[in-house]
Amino acid sequence: MASFSDQLQEIKSLISLNTKSHKSFAYSSLLQLQEQCSSDPCSIQTLAQESQSVLSQIIVDISDDDEEIAAQALKCLGFMIYHPILVAAIPVEDANLIVQSLAELIVTTKMKLGVWCISIQQFSASFLATHFHCLLMAIIHALDNPIGSLSTTYEAIQAVMKLVTELREKMINTSNIWLPPIYRRLLSVDKRERDMSERCLLKIKSAVLPPLLTLSKALVVDMKRKLLLGMKEALNLGMKVQTMQAWGWFIRLLGSYAIQKRHLVNEMLKIPELTFSDHDPQVQIASLAAWEGLIDALIQSPLQACETDHTAQENGVQELGTSKRNNFEIKTSGFLKSVKLIMTPLTGIMLSKCDISVRSSCLNTWCYLLHKLDISVNDPLVVETVLAPILEAVFQTGPDSKSTWLWNLCVDLFDDFVSAKCRAVDCDLNYQVSDISARTSIHGLPMPGKCSWKHYPIKWLSWDLSQLDFHIKMVCTLINQGSKFAVLPENRILACEAALRIFRSVLKGVQIEMKSPSIDYNQILLCLNTILRFMKKTSEDVGLTDTGIMELHYTYLQAVEAVIKELEPSILGSPLYKVAYDIKYIDRVPSVYYINRAEVLGIRSIGHMDMVSPVFYLTTLYVYTAVHGTFDAPKMELVLLGVQKYCEFLMSSYPPENLNAIIVLLYEHMGFSCLNIWVAIARGLENYLKDVKDRSPLKTELNSTGYFAVCHLLSYPFVLCSCLPKESNFTKIIGSSQRKLELEHVTEVWKSLYGYVNSASQFASSTTNIFSEDLCSMLARCFDENNSKLDCDTELDPSNKKQYPGLLSLCGDIMIYILEQSLTLKVNSEGTKNTDDHCSTSSSGIKSSLELIVRFMRMPIIMETDTAISLAVTSRVFTALVKFVCRLHLKQNILSYIEIISSSLLQWLSHVEKRDESTIHQLELLWKETLDCLRMSQPPIIFDSSFLKLQAPLLEKTLDHPNPSISDSTIAFWNSTYGEQMQLDYPQSLCHVLDKLSRSGRINLCKRTCSFLQKCNSREVAAPQRYEVSATKNRSSKRVELVEATVNDSGDKEKPSPSLKRRRQELTEHQKEVRRAQQGRERDSNGHGPGVRTYTSVDFSQGNEESQESKEFQNTESILLEKLRRNY
Repeated sequence: MASFSDQLQEIKSLISLNTKSHKSFAYSSLLQLQEQCSSDPCSIQTLAQESQSVLSQIIVDISDDDEEIAAQALKCLGFMIYHPILVAAIPVEDANLIVQSLAELIVTTKMKLGVWCISIQQFSASFLATHFHCLLMAIIHALDNPIGSLSTTYEAIQAVMKLVTELREKMINTSNIWLPPIYRRLLSVDKRERDMSERCLLKIKSAVLPPLLTLSKALVVDMKRKLLLGMKEALNLGMKVQTMQAWGWFIRLLGSYAIQKRHLVNEMLKIPELTFSDHDPQVQIASLAAWEGLIDALIQSPLQACETDHTAQENGVQELGTSKRNNFEIKTSGFLKSVKLIMTPLTGIMLSKCDISVRSSCLNTWCYLLHKLDISVNDPLVVETVLAPILEAVFQTGPDSKSTWLWNLCVDLFDDFVSAKCRAVDCDLNYQVSDISARTSIHGLPMPGKCSWKHYPIKWLSWDLSQLDFHIKMVCTLINQGSKFAVLPENRILACEAALRIFRSVLKGVQIEMKSPSIDYNQILLCLNTILRFMKKTSEDVGLTDTGIMELHYTYLQAVEAVIKELEPSILGSPLYKVAYDIKYIDRVPSVYYINRAEVLGIRSIGHMDMVSPVFYLTTLYVYTAVHGTFDAPKMELVLLGVQKYCEFLMSSYPPENLNAIIVLLYEHMGFSCLNIWVAIARGLENYLKDVKDRSPLKTELNSTGYFAVCHLLSYPFVLCSCLPKESNFTKIIGSSQRKLELEHVTEVWKSLYGYVNSASQFASSTTNIFSEDLCSMLARCFDENNSKLDCDTELDPSNKKQYPGLLSLCGDIMIYILEQSLTLKVNSEGTKNTDDHCSTSSSGIKSSLELIVRFMRMPIIMETDTAISLAVTSRVFTALVKFVCRLHLKQNILSYIEIISSSLLQWLSHVEKRDESTIHQLELLWKETLDCLRMSQPPIIFDSSFLKLQAPLLEKTLDHPNPSISDSTIAFWNSTYGEQMQLDYPQSLCHVLDKLSRSGRINLCKRTCSFLQKCNSREVAAPQRYEVSATKNRSSKRVELVEATVNDSGDKEKPSPSLKRRRQELTEHQKEVRRAQQGRERDSNGHGPGVRTYTSVDFSQGNEESQESKEFQNTESILLEKLRRNY
């Protein structure tokens, strides 16, 4: 086989023969050889060197009359000017000749390969620029295609794209010459021509748009002559999609010149007016895609507008935002008209029931408009014109199974707009661009295999408070969508979540704006009123319409929480910012419970239109919605957790008065469902108190209105139970198993809070515990009111009374816990060294606890309940009371116990036969322990006639009680106390019982008469003289002074024995002898002596120590005895 060089030499020889047969074979062989060496670097270099010798002949042959020879020569030439290595080897003179020859060939012949050569050539741009005019003329001739060859048109269009790439500026400047032949083919009946033209326009779009004025004018001429009529004819032929594709390009190429040719534009707008209303989705989609052309024509970026008006040349480079604002203010009227024109069909489609594909395309066009608006999109007028209509249309229509992604896109886009305020804090506003492609990418139909993504970055800037109304309006639209009954639950959740998400973003922006030093008082107040007005309206729509949609109620609670947390307490709690209390459901007469609690807690009664702080306003809405909202079990747990966190945050961030407001508002709502809310509030309060590391501040709080708030909060469950009307079916509700569990939960929470606060109050004040006393007093009043209602309510159905064990169980468990706490306090106080100081504290605490127990003991009797639950509760309370009485040792506490418990105890002892065995047994133990504590009192109690008169009613019932255990213990008590007395005045009410029992020999009325000497000694023992021994100067002697005092007085003055349960010891025989000897012994003449008197009857205390505490004990006992006399 011949070598590569030999083959080239042979080809040269054949071409030079200048005969058809030889040339034809030579060009065929050369073309084949070119193709073979294209991938071999060595061969291509050889070809480049050898081709120059035949290049001149090839240039001549491309114009040969024989089309076959010319075609073969053009193919070989085309390869040579396409391959970079071969092109580089062509001399400039030959290159010039090639271009000129090709241009002439295209114009004078029908050879389409000439255009092909131009479209593939790889000459440098600088070289082509020198031949631009001749090339342009050749291409235009080919585009006109007088011979009607489709391939010629194709190659001409390829040549155009090649030249636009190589000679961009020259091609742009001459676009009015070469572009018309291309855009005219958009209306061709031949689909291939239309497709070629559209592909070319897409390829060169960036070069020809925005169009030069010369191009737009050329289009206007064509439009008037032929194109407008051609579009109408195409519509008549059914080519609607193709017509709109052409219309879109025409309007783009018309550009800003369209504003000056309004008549022509109006004629052009008649075309999409017909297609937008077409029922074919494809026609509508094509119309929307073409509509983007109108956006390109009418909407200019700020920089383009400045260039058009020559402001850049006159004023130099300006800041982008300033240029935009000035230009926008100048062209406000015309600009808004153009925007409204563009928005008209978009809004109509989004509000209609079009196919989802059409709505998707519409949203795509709308986002393109937002992108083209640049920073003008942030202007309030533009927001109202462009953003609001589409968002409202989407939000009002709501999501469904097919359009959920459209809904999410609009939500993301709007949230992106609102969040720009927060992002702008740390960014330069002029460069604050939000690229929504990451979150709100616009894409075509969500179908498999179709991912036609279009990314449109939107330049959101920071907004100010003037746009707050618009943001709130959009949130309202979302909430209204969620309130529709016909909306599916999952779509309602989407709406509520979207509303809450955007509302939080709005609040963040508002808070940033409020921190601005440029904002004034009136602006802040206006902003607060706007937010609160929205919250009130939403509350009315959600709560007062009784929609029963729990998702709305829950969302509303979260919205209130968001306001409280996002806006600073310095604003919401400030006394400077007051708002009108214009809530509709507050415009009524407050309940008596509300008024009473408001007065006690130091909160003035709030009436309709009074001025209150924003946090109080919000708290009212929050409590009302939490109480009246409708929630299922899982959602209710979230609501209660939210209420708990709300209270914690409120206490940690705002003054205690706001907690008082919550409690007062809670008293305004009396329903069993409110107990759940009470539980959440109580937990929140306890958690807050536990989070306080330093417990010393609790002392101040417990002495302030916060202290009263805790008392009233703990009283609420009992007030609720006592104030519910009989027609509320509360007794039926409370008997259900579910409600029993809820009451048990209330009980546990009550115990936890009471125990912690009670402990804190003891820590805050080591000498007093007024918290427990005041709380017991409050609860006692509640019980009195409840018992009074039950006493007076003669119409109450007996079947309803049987439902009260649930309430009884609640109260009983609380009573037991209070007793345990009181007992703990008593033990602690008695265990201290300074017992006298704690005596009054213990007594007052015990007294208040016992008074509360007495009220509770009346409840089972009044209710006449005999269910297993009520009997068990009563038995447990008596058990706790027995343990309580066992720990009573001080005389003062015992007398208080007798004073308080006697009346109720008498009632229970009088009807013991109606009780169950467990209750009877506990009642027996209680009575026995009561008698034992009387006998073992420290100091001892004197069982004389006056005390007998006080005990007479109880003794009358128990001495001859039908229950042997009760009567036997009472008789034993009598014989060991009153039976040991020498003389008593017996009350008339006891005479018949004492007569019966004394005649049977079971009791002793008094001791037998003694001898005269014993009487004297007994008389002296009964009323001994008291002595005090004071130290003298002589260390071996003491002065003994006589002090007159009765036995009762000395008993009161004595200190409690170290062993509280030890009985007083009897005198020994030796002690009696010494005492008798003392009767005749005379004192030492100097008042000195060894001090013979024994410790059995003389008080050997150092010095004169008549303490004030002893006098106080004596006075206290006198008061207690006087109260006992009045009770009986």
